[in-house]
Amino acid sequence: MTLDKVQCATKAASTDERLLVAQAKSGCSSAFGELYEHHRLRIYHTAFRILRNRQDAEDAAQRSFQRAFTKLDRFRQDSTFLTWVTRIAINEALMLLRQRRALPPLSESNNYDVQAPSALDRPDKRPTPEQALVENELRATVIQAISHLRESLRIVVVLRELQGLTSAETARRLGLTVSAVKARTFRARRSLRRHLGRDSKPPQWILDRTQEKSSEAPES
Repeated sequence: MTLDKVQCATKAASTDERLLVAQAKSGCSSAFGELYEHHRLRIYHTAFRILRNRQDAEDAAQRSFQRAFTKLDRFRQDSTFLTWVTRIAINEALMLLRQRRALPPLSESNNYDVQAPSALDRPDKRPTPEQALVENELRATVIQAISHLRESLRIVVVLRELQGLTSAETARRLGLTVSAVKARTFRARRSLRRHLGRDSKPPQWILDRTQEKSSEAPES
């Protein structure tokens, strides 16, 4: 497919989604149902990256779409519908995580989880029970720190570091430039380092400054 055809297809999909949103705002439940079917798996994967539990991720995804449906009149369409619901899903998942106050073992898997491994996931080697406990505690601490970031940084770090998207993919998802994503990633890592303090041993991706440091810019 040529670049022109790809751009035309993307524009058509965007137009179709705007039409569905407009119809859903007018009270058409079937239009919102189509939006749900288009995006439910991505929203589920986003929630699963945070919660690491299938049932909790399904609950968070359902809550996200329910909240989106009830607040649809507030959606100004200055971003895509997926971006808007992703923000809701991240907040719902973090809220559910705080309520639960415990994380399942990292070895729990999901047949539908086909996203690339995140920086918080283990390599292929199975951890010992002691290692799993330490890593669960570390992961809980890091995600708690992420929940304290302001939303513009929080959504970037979840998509980049937990869901495994590249800077370019994150930029497309959020309607930002790649340099803006890199700048926000750097600021998020810097904030997480400060929040975690010197006594903890954060994951390497929080410590890594090399790629984002030169991209820090006033763009936000």
